[in-house]
Amino acid sequence: MAAAVQAPLSPVQLAAQSIEDFLRSSRQPQLIEPGDPPIALASDSYQLTAARGWIMFEAWDTERLLARRITGVKQQAPGRLELTTLRLGRKPGSLFLLDAARPGNEGLRRKSRRLVFGEQFRQMLRHTFPGWTIRELSTEANLEESLSPSFPRALLRKGTTAWAAIAAPPASDIDAVLAFGLIWLDYLRRREPKLAVHGLAVYLPAGTEQATILRVRHLNRAAAEYAVFAYDDEGPPRPADLQDCGNLDTHLERQMIRPREAIPGPEALLEEQLRGQIPLLDAHLRPSPVYGQVSATAAADRGILDLLAVDYEGRLAVIELKASESIHLPLQALDYWIRVNRHLAQGDFPKRGYFPAIALNPAPPRLLLAAPATRFHPSNETVLRYFHPEIEVECIGLAHGWGGPVRVLFRHSTMKT
Repeated sequence: MAAAVQAPLSPVQLAAQSIEDFLRSSRQPQLIEPGDPPIALASDSYQLTAARGWIMFEAWDTERLLARRITGVKQQAPGRLELTTLRLGRKPGSLFLLDAARPGNEGLRRKSRRLVFGEQFRQMLRHTFPGWTIRELSTEANLEESLSPSFPRALLRKGTTAWAAIAAPPASDIDAVLAFGLIWLDYLRRREPKLAVHGLAVYLPAGTEQATILRVRHLNRAAAEYAVFAYDDEGPPRPADLQDCGNLDTHLERQMIRPREAIPGPEALLEEQLRGQIPLLDAHLRPSPVYGQVSATAAADRGILDLLAVDYEGRLAVIELKASESIHLPLQALDYWIRVNRHLAQGDFPKRGYFPAIALNPAPPRLLLAAPATRFHPSNETVLRYFHPEIEVECIGLAHGWGGPVRVLFRHSTMKT
């Protein structure tokens, strides 16, 4: 007698079997729905119930219960299972099972964290922009426009008026958010010609906002409006006073010779090359004195200036060097300019032994950005357009090569809007 042929499993049966197999083989199984924190799965924290046409998957922890109807398996890989769900209105959705013990799943966990914070950002925007429509909110990268997935960004609209907004998650690089915010603002203005995108709102973890406020105070208010908000777990975001930077620490260390690294990197080599050839970089500058690695502080933020020089009229020049492309070059250079400008106004340089016998001009310092000609990031010019007009910036493109005479291939001053 021939053996009975076993009927193939339905998509729902295959999903149930795949889920059980995955949970048995995983060391740290987690359930992730995009936009929500993960739920750790243990034998007593989930339940599968068969129904007609789907499986009800229920999972819970101490804070919430998640229940979804599973209709099949969309994709399967070692340590990862993507399930198809049936949402309200019979719309399809996705649910992920992953083994947190597998390093290869870190990318999905990062994306999940971005989505979770993106939803928190949405709630912040609703509190601070009541009556406005959140037309767009993204946590994805836009490589063409140099927009990072690390910082969720949004477009808010009321009629033909709009604002750009961006937020820094608690564990992110807080110093980088303003650069990406300005890039986002500029992109929206080009993309949405029918909207008047008036300004940029920046959301920062409470206690980290002072350095960004100091930067914003040196941006051009004629080019855009700005708002900074501080958030925490205690309530809705609080608007920051852009006129209050707290107690500025303006200590300038006494001039001294600082030892170089034993094995200098490309930027140290570039600095060493330029220090002895400053007039070739800019003919207005005195060949000496030229100070490197000057330590100064502002807004409780300590920094090292690349080079500090003076011209024949006694006007200071802050020279920021980069050997490779950097989105953050303009705002890092702005930090140094702010320090030098404040120390200049307070008369700190002669007190600390800098520029002896030279009467320093009280005019704001010039800011020179020097890099190999092919190493300026395309976004640098965008960010520089938002600098305050009093900050005279010049980009200087150098011939790529170390050790020989400095050769300038191009120089241009930024246009102020």
